[in-house]
Amino acid sequence: MKYAKLILITILLLCCFIISKAQNRLKSIVIEEVLTIEGIGENLRYQRSSMATDNEGNIYITDLEDYSIKKFNNVGELIKVAGKKGDEPGEFQGPNIIRYYRGKLYVSEVYRPGIQVFDEELNFKFKIPIRFTVTDFNIVSEDRIAVSTLRQEKSEADYIFCIYIYDREGNEKEEDKIIYSTEKKFSMMNTVSFDVYRKNYFLIAYDWIDRIERFYKSGRLVWIRDLLGKKKARTRREKHSKRLFGVYPIEAVYKSIALDRHGNVYILGGDLSENISRDVYVMSINGHHLTTLTLPEASRTIHFDRENFLYSRSEDGKTIKKYSLEYIYE
Repeated sequence: MKYAKLILITILLLCCFIISKAQNRLKSIVIEEVLTIEGIGENLRYQRSSMATDNEGNIYITDLEDYSIKKFNNVGELIKVAGKKGDEPGEFQGPNIIRYYRGKLYVSEVYRPGIQVFDEELNFKFKIPIRFTVTDFNIVSEDRIAVSTLRQEKSEADYIFCIYIYDREGNEKEEDKIIYSTEKKFSMMNTVSFDVYRKNYFLIAYDWIDRIERFYKSGRLVWIRDLLGKKKARTRREKHSKRLFGVYPIEAVYKSIALDRHGNVYILGGDLSENISRDVYVMSINGHHLTTLTLPEASRTIHFDRENFLYSRSEDGKTIKKYSLEYIYE
């Protein structure tokens, strides 16, 4: 009975501590580097913007230079390489985004539609035959994958830009798609990075526009924010081009979005930030800007693992850093 009372008191004190922290405003975040992966050679990593981690802390990356995916253990040792240039299962025309979900790795490509699926040992398992080139994606469940893509789709007089939901056979779930923008012209300016919070909310950061949005999975907009005073990225116009787009952005506004284990939203700024490609804006799930942390070096992407360690991948893709976080409250 005595021990039971002690346990109960300890639990109550812990709950009070957690509640008091939740009620206080996050003032700043202090990061400390705990792991660096670098110097393994020019052919190891190249400038693609993705990484993933599994439940054991192993790190997975895509490498466009040698058309492979690579696995490191949790102390940074390279333990497996898979893939090469080609059109066969398990081969690539440009590995791009990599995600981990329940023992499987999902990999999209720059130059080819569809998503290839591998196990933790990098063995090819199957391909999800999506018909469009993927710009970003996240796994929602075993049978649901959310995808953003530059797809020319019109609704009445406007082009619509969506996050589409597919099953593992590549069938589109039309009733579940989220329309996040409409325009009179088809525009590259509406490409986004996004993350999914508890399978119910979609957090969207525009690549070329100063805009952050949160949607319910039903497609209803919850809030919209800007973090840089609605600054605009420079663009280039090609009047006589036969390409799909007449206007091309030449500056990235936001480069990556990720969620920590507390539900805070992290957005990596790009060319318009005070510290280019180093400033990370931290927002609450309700859309309030809480603080800004600055990475020691320019990064192309950020990622959180299940233990709440923050990862960044350098601009040239050749360095990965892992940080612990200390939250400072007012």
